[in-house]
Amino acid sequence: METFLLALGLSVGYLVVVVAIEFLKRKRKVSSEITRRLIHIFSGLYTLLDYFLLPSAWFIGLITLSLIVMVISQRFGWFSAIHDVKRRTYGEIFLPIGTLLTYAISQGRAEIFIPSIFIMTFADSFAGLTSDLLKKERKVFQGSIVFFVIAFLLLVENTHLPLGHIWLAALVVTLVERFSPLGTDNATVPVATALLLLTL
Repeated sequence: METFLLALGLSVGYLVVVVAIEFLKRKRKVSSEITRRLIHIFSGLYTLLDYFLLPSAWFIGLITLSLIVMVISQRFGWFSAIHDVKRRTYGEIFLPIGTLLTYAISQGRAEIFIPSIFIMTFADSFAGLTSDLLKKERKVFQGSIVFFVIAFLLLVENTHLPLGHIWLAALVVTLVERFSPLGTDNATVPVATALLLLTL
């Protein structure tokens, strides 16, 4: 019962923040690209909060539930702060898919799972913001540079790999992000990071 209440509280807390960002989008006319990035970052951080606080089965269940909600939301357009962008993307669907795959690959090991989610959360978001600032609807070279730098720093901070291995991992993941279309990078980036951390 205690775990159920915790999971329920976490779910309600997440929904409250998403609804608040939805309010900013609809009432304050905040750009959909900005609100989408905010929710992306918040979702990544909240994923880690769920990871730390919930038992494995509950964590997997909550992420699976978020996937179902996102599929339904996209179908019916519930959250314009997430879905209402000009470019064609399914990133909101691939984010929970990527989380589940990364968790399975890492077997829940913190030293693998946490850096993978951090890179998907921050490197990907700031690469996208770079495109937004340059008023581009596609990925740009400058965004890839931003992605590489942030991924490199996150790996330095959150792993014990030699610098040469970190440089290589950051480069590979940057290329994965660059060539992952339609928001699939929300799955390919954390999965690629986890696989690299397991092998390097």
